[in-house]
Amino acid sequence: MAQPYEFDTPTPTPTPTEAETLVKRMSSGYHHSDSSVGLETKDDKVLKIATFSLQNYLKEPDFATEFLERGGLESLCEIINKASGNTLAYALNSLTSLMSHNTTWVTLPDKFVTNIAHLIVKETLVTICRPATAILIKVVASESSADTNTDTTATATATATATATTANANANATEPDLLAVLVKRLQSPDYALSLNSLALITTMIKHASGENQSDLPILLEQLNAQKHIVSLMNNHPSEELKEQLFHYQSAIIQNVSQRRTVSVSMSNPRHARLLVAIWDVAGVKDIQMPGTRKWKKIGFSTEIPQRDLTRMGVFGLEKMHAFVMRNKDTFSKMVLEQIHRPESKRCPFAKASIEVTDLLCSHWNINAGYIAAEFEQLLLHFDHIQATTLQCFYRIFADMEATAADFSKVSALVRSQLRSVLKSEGIKDVSEFDHVMLGTPYQVIRDRRLKELEWADDLLGREAIRNLRARLNKQSYEFIKKQRISCLLQGAWFPAPNAYRNTAYLTTGTGSTSNHPTPSTAGSPLNIMTPTLGSGSMSNTKRWRYYKLSPSKKALQYGDFTDKVAPVLKSYEHLNNKIDLGMVAEIKSWQRPSTVPSFSTTTTTTATTTTTPGVPTLGSSMTMTHPPSTESSNLSFSLYSNKNLLVAEFSCTSSAQLSEWKDGFSMLLDKGITCKDTAAYLHALTEIGVKVKLLQIAGDRVEVPHGTLEVPPVPVGLGSGFYYE
Repeated sequence: MAQPYEFDTPTPTPTPTEAETLVKRMSSGYHHSDSSVGLETKDDKVLKIATFSLQNYLKEPDFATEFLERGGLESLCEIINKASGNTLAYALNSLTSLMSHNTTWVTLPDKFVTNIAHLIVKETLVTICRPATAILIKVVASESSADTNTDTTATATATATATATTANANANATEPDLLAVLVKRLQSPDYALSLNSLALITTMIKHASGENQSDLPILLEQLNAQKHIVSLMNNHPSEELKEQLFHYQSAIIQNVSQRRTVSVSMSNPRHARLLVAIWDVAGVKDIQMPGTRKWKKIGFSTEIPQRDLTRMGVFGLEKMHAFVMRNKDTFSKMVLEQIHRPESKRCPFAKASIEVTDLLCSHWNINAGYIAAEFEQLLLHFDHIQATTLQCFYRIFADMEATAADFSKVSALVRSQLRSVLKSEGIKDVSEFDHVMLGTPYQVIRDRRLKELEWADDLLGREAIRNLRARLNKQSYEFIKKQRISCLLQGAWFPAPNAYRNTAYLTTGTGSTSNHPTPSTAGSPLNIMTPTLGSGSMSNTKRWRYYKLSPSKKALQYGDFTDKVAPVLKSYEHLNNKIDLGMVAEIKSWQRPSTVPSFSTTTTTTATTTTTPGVPTLGSSMTMTHPPSTESSNLSFSLYSNKNLLVAEFSCTSSAQLSEWKDGFSMLLDKGITCKDTAAYLHALTEIGVKVKLLQIAGDRVEVPHGTLEVPPVPVGLGSGFYYE
């Protein structure tokens, strides 16, 4: 392993201008050290010092701008392409510092991107793999420099997206082992490398297009990536890792949602290849069936298979193909058994496979707006769950001696069983799911179904009610958003940041706040931090801060006080500080140290004391007590700017206040829901709304149709221009 480089004492550290000049000069005449001699040349040593210095210099916006204008990016890329060891690590870190300014990378050549992917796959040094992975994340994620000019935004976005798509495709094409290496590194002992690997996989999925949109998830399934992801979920992940796991889960589901909207076409070579593979495994080419030629033999409704796949799109076809390829003998027996039954007694395979896929998508609410709020480990094993559920479908069809007309009733029983199993707290992995799903006797499934409110249970799975639920979900979301924002408009008291930080210092005697983001006051563009305690009396310290959203909802106003002067401040008179919410880019959770004491204040007022609203009162005394539990340490969050600078921080007193304020900001900034309490509230409101509507439907005795209405075939002779409204 390469040893850390020790600088010669007489060699001074170059200034920013000198470092930039050195890199440009050295990149044009760079040559490797003579390995046979084992010594570094003077130029190599100078270059190593220069790239080391650039790591910090490029974090400064002014220097980074000057560096780019003088062609420093091209020089840095050239060094990365040629260097090795510590020099390469320093150069890669320098580029990550440069890209932290959201600087455009559209000009980066494909060869350079390919080289970065090569470094990730071939290098073993963590100091090289870690920054290389971070660079590729930036490239694939299309993080070009922010351009607010409305005339050029569309062009810039299109260019960035096209470049990202190309980078994603090139990285996978030139380094076919890239995904396998990233999956392996999910279990790396180096936390940052593991996190970066997960972030890159997530980014690649989110920005995949074309056939890559299907190929990447399928390859991840083959690499057993879900096993490593589930392991990370179960291993008490940190807040940062938990957030990234949520991003991964959301990216997987959003990818599924996109594939559902891609229509199946026989003119698409890949789609045709999947259908032909299914047909070949069935082995029923030589079996004659009255009224059928080909596709109806394996369970499609017509000889035009893409018509049945309209509901699930290419995703439904891929899941059908995955089941067939993994269960060839079972599939062949299923098809042969159904062919030899009377037509009225058949359970068509293709139709059943599509129905099961639809049931799973409906249960997990898979849609384009899906945002993970809790871990769904079984969802990551979709192929396995789909295969087991399909076998359960056939078992129930046989046990109830169903006919083709009973298909929807079988589907309702399977849905009931699926819902019961997936909601059971005892089901933690796929083996337990298989045991319960396939081992539950038909009589038990039927009895449970009969005990349910049949009209409600039947309706809830129908297409019309799913559409109703989606509409009510949007209405409930808007209602909760309005309620959460109203909490921000009313305002609330929070401990002043430095108050609890310094009281923790006095209590522990060490001043350690390792679990808390403690940016310096100078590092914040808003200078929002209150003064430290210093040598003054503790009773004069402003220990409370009142936050209140401005009426325009574009700024957050606040003021610092010694005591809570009133439960609610109705005016903005004493809230003289403002934070522009337009600069807020991210909301992060963090844990307050459990040693931080809570404040209780006793105010003694004499006859001559006067109290002015909004002004700290006199004669206050303060006591500090330690909370009996550490629950409050998990109720904190902060707002950060796009430069990762702290804007504001909040330590809530309860999970209810956390969900109101954290999701209030998140929904105000159109970032969705982040708290489980809010997600549960949204689900409850939606379900109540659905039940109220169902009561109205039941009272009016309105019949809701099962599934989607099947469109009859175009009458012969009417041509391709004929359609139904």
